[in-house]
Amino acid sequence: MGNSNQHLHYDVPHVLVGGLNGRLKGWRHLAYPTKTVPTGNLLLSILDKFDIHQDSIGDSTGRLDNL
Repeated sequence: MGNSNQHLHYDVPHVLVGGLNGRLKGWRHLAYPTKTVPTGNLLLSILDKFDIHQDSIGDSTGRLDNL
């Protein structure tokens, strides 16, 4: 899990509950490479599901595939 002393946002588990009216698939476990995918990427991907465009959030590097 992330290092709170360094404010690292990597390797932090997240649980998404709900299906966004069919826009989010459920009953899955998704794993992404450790220490390379910041939480901002997840947040950007969730915003996309709500049709909200944002170029970046914090240290994001892009969007998550298969969300």
